[in-house]
Amino acid sequence: MLQKPKGTYDVYGEYGKKILYLESIMKALMEKYNYEYFRTPVFETSELFHRGVGETTDIVSKETYDFKDRGDRLMTLRPEGTAGVVRSFIENKMYGNPSIPVKAWYYGPMYRYERPQSGRFREFYQFGVEVFGSNDPLLDAEIISIPVNLFRLLGLKGIKVNINSLGDMESRNNYRGALLKYFKPHLDDLCEDCKNRYNKNPLRIIDCKVDKDKEFMKNAPKIIDYLNEESKEHFQKVQEYLNALEIEYEVNPNVVRGLDYYTHTVFEVEANVQGFGSQNVLCGGGRYNSLVSAIGGP
Repeated sequence: MLQKPKGTYDVYGEYGKKILYLESIMKALMEKYNYEYFRTPVFETSELFHRGVGETTDIVSKETYDFKDRGDRLMTLRPEGTAGVVRSFIENKMYGNPSIPVKAWYYGPMYRYERPQSGRFREFYQFGVEVFGSNDPLLDAEIISIPVNLFRLLGLKGIKVNINSLGDMESRNNYRGALLKYFKPHLDDLCEDCKNRYNKNPLRIIDCKVDKDKEFMKNAPKIIDYLNEESKEHFQKVQEYLNALEIEYEVNPNVVRGLDYYTHTVFEVEANVQGFGSQNVLCGGGRYNSLVSAIGGP
């Protein structure tokens, strides 16, 4: 008997009704926020994700579904939604839109080749939002408020927001130097992945799930101590706006996110979901001021 591929699932019956109900709530919420619906191809050129998501990320180095089409072009099933939306923004020249900032939302299937487990599948659906054309920290707070309000509408309990700042490129470069110096004596104690990350992207070591409980990890430098004045001011404004929106949050220096393109604010949103255990981070994201130019836009 033919069976569905490992790491996938069927939707039908009562569960199908719940999925459609969830989609209706997302659509209604995005209408309230005045975000525009985007839909991009399920597969794109592999180069898009290598340039957009980053060569050093686990997604690109270990988890993408790559294939050559009949024209001998290297293609990839999209592992996340941001890169495709950014490509669309550039290709359709939306940066010339007089109604900047452009606010987008999407919802669709993504694909990552990883070990299936609770809350993780090889085909999964992702809901996401993007904003282009503004450096205002108010938008950082607005973006964070969207999943918080979605989870409230769904009746989830124990909603918790963790935020951090990676600062601008100057701040990140200063922090990178501090991490290289700190972790050099501990190289032999790092897992194999982190040994590779040491030269390529040492910020990812902070995000390691294997080494996180080791004593030397607890004393690693914190990015918050390496922010320049401009980055500190941006992060302070984000917190003021979250307070104004009455969103409870905690500054967590260990939130760095797994993708290469983030600058300034990064965040994760948790909630208590029965059966999820430690897999309770339902949402994450942040600002990426350099991603459009990295993919070839202005």
